[in-house]
Amino acid sequence: MKNIIKTSLLLLGVFALFFACKKEELDTTALTDFPPGVLSVTPSDGSVVGSGQNFDIVVKFVSGSVSTLASTTVTLTDEGGTEIKSETKSLSNTADSIAMAGTSFNAAGLALGKYKIVVSVTDTKGKTQSRTTGFTIGIKPLIGIIGSATADGWNSDTDMPEVAPGVYELVVTLIDGEAKFRADNAWTVNWGAASFPTGTGTQDGPNIPVPAGTWKVRFEFPSGAYSFTPAVTFASNADGLYLLGTFNNFQGDEYKFNLVDDNTWVLKEILMKPGQLFKFAEDPFFMGQNWGDNAPADGKADQFGDNITFSAPEGEAFYKCTFNDKTRLYKFEFVKYNLISIIGSATPGGWDTDTDLENQGNGNFGITLDLVAGEAKFRAGHDWAVNWGAGDFPTGTGTANGANIPIPAAGKYKVTFTPATGAYSFELDAGIQSVGIIGSATPGDWAAETPMRKNGDGTYSLVIGLKGGEAKFRANNDWAVNWGANAFPAGTGVQNGDNIPITQGLYLVNFDPATGAYSFTPTTIGIIGDATPGGWNDDTDMTIDGADAAIQTATITLTGGGAKFRAGDSWDFNWGAAAFPSGTGTYNGDNIPVTAGTYTVTFNVNTGQYSFN
Repeated sequence: MKNIIKTSLLLLGVFALFFACKKEELDTTALTDFPPGVLSVTPSDGSVVGSGQNFDIVVKFVSGSVSTLASTTVTLTDEGGTEIKSETKSLSNTADSIAMAGTSFNAAGLALGKYKIVVSVTDTKGKTQSRTTGFTIGIKPLIGIIGSATADGWNSDTDMPEVAPGVYELVVTLIDGEAKFRADNAWTVNWGAASFPTGTGTQDGPNIPVPAGTWKVRFEFPSGAYSFTPAVTFASNADGLYLLGTFNNFQGDEYKFNLVDDNTWVLKEILMKPGQLFKFAEDPFFMGQNWGDNAPADGKADQFGDNITFSAPEGEAFYKCTFNDKTRLYKFEFVKYNLISIIGSATPGGWDTDTDLENQGNGNFGITLDLVAGEAKFRAGHDWAVNWGAGDFPTGTGTANGANIPIPAAGKYKVTFTPATGAYSFELDAGIQSVGIIGSATPGDWAAETPMRKNGDGTYSLVIGLKGGEAKFRANNDWAVNWGANAFPAGTGVQNGDNIPITQGLYLVNFDPATGAYSFTPTTIGIIGDATPGGWNDDTDMTIDGADAAIQTATITLTGGGAKFRAGDSWDFNWGAAAFPSGTGTYNGDNIPVTAGTYTVTFNVNTGQYSFN
């Protein structure tokens, strides 16, 4: 009897162990059998696809950890959720994809606007995963890179081909300099940032500092993300190179060199001050090799050598540093000054305290300030080691340690200085905030002036349709300061001068209040864009409609796309808006979304109003 009981208990234990193991296996499976995943969707979420472009919708999947893929349904809808195309496909294995051909949903014919891609995927055990992404059908710009680092400098763009929706890439050889990205060969839309080799450009951002080399350049629209990746491989004896010194406590990756040729490393720009100590290092925290220069310093680095003391005749400034890890030769080359100031008995701080000038980003420094009769000089880094002066006023060319500049009379002056050449100017500031044109030839007659646009260099411009009559220029929407002369189409206006006689026409008007010089240059209005016969490259000129020179017209056959109006075949003056078939264009406004058709197009230069009839 006892044996029977023992046998029974033993069997119960075996059964209990068996079921416990099965339960543990079931729990483990439940915990690790993940649903399938959506690996990627093209067009990507948030991307912009060019209007009229044929494209496929491609979705890639991966399975969960246990079950294989079974099926998917992909649906394209408009922003409101209305279905445009849906497709279901059987899937297999642990990785698979679906491609919805663009021809199946007329991708090239999709209207401008936002769209959604709704994805659902199921595995063989019925587990599902869903994902919704969005993209936009828009007017895709032509993207180019421009700047002193490029072959054509700041004069023209080097176009970048689009390799994927919103992704532009180019392999190009660049020189030491600066660069920006811009759209449609114009400055209306441009991107820049101060970082290299990667960054995210912003509208009107700073120039990108670029070292010489052959680069694979990548730009993403509309995010502005960019990267410069070496397109060739160079020999080197170091895994990396950093400049470490008293300016960064001898650690950190802020001052990282780029390998631009065999064994040649370049740090494009660093602010250095005489007396600072530094070394070259393979690692930002002094791991691996490092190089100094044993006394007496000879410009050839020694492995694990002494700290190097920086010195340069230009003093505190930005320098380019080059290091060869084979020859160990190094050098610093002056790039630009960091801090320029004016000092002297004529300035607010006298000879004791500098007044800093603003770096205008183009090699010039400037400031508007009150001066008294006396003397002044320019200097770098608040130090007399580098200073400029001359005996001329109000313009001249300063020389190193030159004479004090005489300031003969007190007043508010706009001061400009170019350290590269020593050129300077002191221009009396009359307190001009705005300039307008007024008179019987203008849209507002003698009752209201038409404002002119500031050009950023003290001059003003305007594209305007004028009647036969008279006109004058005036400041701050008031008659206290006004200019005129009895000359047309060009002359030099004087305070309270004669009315300018005007001949009817469409003009580009330029005026310099500092000198009184003015000009009225005949110009034209054209329509441009991918909706027009000339695309974004060539204007279709319009003509004056009747007796009013401001009203321009053209009869033209257009395709679906974008368009803008501009003057003189140039982007300096252009108008656009997001409304169609009529609206009011603004300077540098949106592209006008055009529906295909033959239209009589009318545009009023003076009001910005347009219509497509």
